[in-house]
Amino acid sequence: MPTAHDHDYPPREWTVGGLRDALDGPGEAFTLPTYDDEAAWTALRTDELTCEPVEALLDDAESARDGEIPSLTASQYLDYERTGDRSRYEAAARERRRRLSALVVAACVERDDDFDPILDHAWALCEQATWTWPAHLGDESREGLPGAVPSEERTVALFTVGAALLLAEVDAILGDRLHPALRERIRAEVDCRVFTPYEDRDDIWWTTATNNWNAVCSAGVALAALHLLDDAGRQARIVERVADGLGHYLDGFGADGGTTEGVGYWNYGVGNYVALADALESATDGSHSLCSPPKLERLAAYPLAVELSPGRFVPFSDSDEESVVAPRAAAWLGRRLEKPGLAARGRWEMARRTDAFAGPNVASLPEIVRDLHWTRTVPASWTRSTPPTRRYFGGCEWWITRASPADPDGLVVAAKAGHNGESHNHNDCGSFVVHANGESLLTDPGRPEYDRDYFGPARYEYITARSLGHSVPYVNGVEQTAGEAFAASVLDRRSSPTVDAFEMELADCYPEDAGLESLRRTVTLDRTDGVVTVGDDAVFANADNTFESTLVSAFPIRSDERGLVVDGERGRTRVTPDDSDAERSVERLTDAIETADGTRDVWRARIERTVSSRATSLQLRIEPESRE
Repeated sequence: MPTAHDHDYPPREWTVGGLRDALDGPGEAFTLPTYDDEAAWTALRTDELTCEPVEALLDDAESARDGEIPSLTASQYLDYERTGDRSRYEAAARERRRRLSALVVAACVERDDDFDPILDHAWALCEQATWTWPAHLGDESREGLPGAVPSEERTVALFTVGAALLLAEVDAILGDRLHPALRERIRAEVDCRVFTPYEDRDDIWWTTATNNWNAVCSAGVALAALHLLDDAGRQARIVERVADGLGHYLDGFGADGGTTEGVGYWNYGVGNYVALADALESATDGSHSLCSPPKLERLAAYPLAVELSPGRFVPFSDSDEESVVAPRAAAWLGRRLEKPGLAARGRWEMARRTDAFAGPNVASLPEIVRDLHWTRTVPASWTRSTPPTRRYFGGCEWWITRASPADPDGLVVAAKAGHNGESHNHNDCGSFVVHANGESLLTDPGRPEYDRDYFGPARYEYITARSLGHSVPYVNGVEQTAGEAFAASVLDRRSSPTVDAFEMELADCYPEDAGLESLRRTVTLDRTDGVVTVGDDAVFANADNTFESTLVSAFPIRSDERGLVVDGERGRTRVTPDDSDAERSVERLTDAIETADGTRDVWRARIERTVSSRATSLQLRIEPESRE
């Protein structure tokens, strides 16, 4: 029975019978060049747009031929159960997939007829005890290791599906150049590890999820089925369920196309969604299109709207500030939806890339080949879009405004209301970012390197997730609390050619211990003089209170006679409180955030007022300036 969704979603009307008839036609699901298309692969090596990442892939393939297949051990897998660490096993598993992917591209580009290295790497992937990573093992876990469970009880998760799709597309590209036993093995392993449990289980949580997991897993299952299964009826049953599930994924975007997951997870989810959309339109000769939902056009505008400066994006929740727009998603969506500015962004992103694996959520071959081939279809004459002057996403309550949209170094301000039960939640209602000269001088800390505890009860002990790691008020020694009930409300948005303002009520984001009756925060950008103001007006239930405005930065903060100064690499900003007697303190939180490359420091300043009355206010004047 099709699910009702909160938006116009034509795929809900698809039937198994209609899909079966369409898939039984002459259409081909795999639209990318296969090994036989020598000209297309040669062009990747000679085209200025793609030659550098292709050469890097060829180097990777040479290393793979000369090296040993990375070992995956049970003790590595147990790291997660024993210590919460994910990195050792995941790094080796990623490297296996990376090497196989590079070997396939190299075979196509170099016309090498030695397929044994591909055979060895693909066979090793088939031999793995599990394709599911430790953090996602779920009920299949037997004290931290995958149990010997029947196919219908297997866990189907992100990297389970990722392995299935990788093998499916190795098969699709190389075809009968692969050893027949490998092709048979691929089909058998994908069937028992992915297709059978997907078909037999009705408790797979991500099939109705509204986050990126749904798009990544659902699209991967359907793509693998289109590539590997010969039974159109079985393909149709899988695609019909996937299509219904993807409606829930789109439910996770606001009516205006906004999402709390940020651009990184937009890349991951939408990148997979469009991969399936492309394959399905081709396989059904256009009769079944995942581009039919009107919301898709609105969510396509999201990445450019939340860009602070080239390559820097709003970092709320678990978003990374330094990121890109996935070339494959931008190029395909831009052409399909007739948005040349978006398509040109995909080509521009590809032109900046030197390593095919360096982009967002580039896990293996499926992402690489689409990045390379799809961006080449975008005319070089197309130009990137200029971001909008202001944008408000009402579904997630993100507000972004720019002093001068055409200036890549211009002043940009972002703020959020929302609630504290969001996907990849931080307790950060009222948080804001001040970005100028290509750097965020006051910011959100983003996310740490993921580990077990970050997704457990200890999450809000991490500086990245708790209120004291964000530029939000700290009231009577109390932080905001996690949970959807702890929510901000948007009171007002004002816009004019010279001034934009965003006003929120934050009192309900705090527990009763904070003693708040009202806490109004207003963030204002004055374009005339390039000044940002953050004003807080608090009303308490009782007298005798302390109120602190917390400011967070990745750059050093210092205090002087006038207020605070944040010293960036390209600019600085001065923060001046309207109360010169307010107490100021600055902390350097050394090694506060674990990252894949080590650790990051966080600088935190507090501006505190102690008041005997039941009301107080504090206004901060924030003035960025360039070092030039």
